[in-house]
Amino acid sequence: MADPITNPSGAQEGANTIYNPGTTTQIFDTIIPALINPSTPTNTLTGTSAGSVIWNMPYQGTGYKKAIFYLNGYENTTSTAQTITFPTAFTYTPYVITSISGVSASTTALTLPTSMTATATGYVIVEGF
Repeated sequence: MADPITNPSGAQEGANTIYNPGTTTQIFDTIIPALINPSTPTNTLTGTSAGSVIWNMPYQGTGYKKAIFYLNGYENTTSTAQTITFPTAFTYTPYVITSISGVSASTTALTLPTSMTATATGYVIVEGF
């Protein structure tokens, strides 16, 4: 077990307790759960032609949101796109970080590439408000 942290009033606390500097106000237990949902399940979508997409959306706050996708030999040789709906919708069109061509996102879903000529492996990170 980790060493306890002494709060400003002298009481012993668990190692994950963080205090607002100079006060006895705990901030870890208030801020972190609002940003992170550690209970969010990891999901898998099978590609129409090959591979899969493993994904999770651990940040589902009322402000900041982030979803992480890993394409593992994913391939879709059809002309019909596969989509993954976000558990919590973005307010504005999110930013997509990836080197995989044909991936896009709306406020409600990630759209995967169609008519692929080869499998794709790599990360797609979607974040915003």
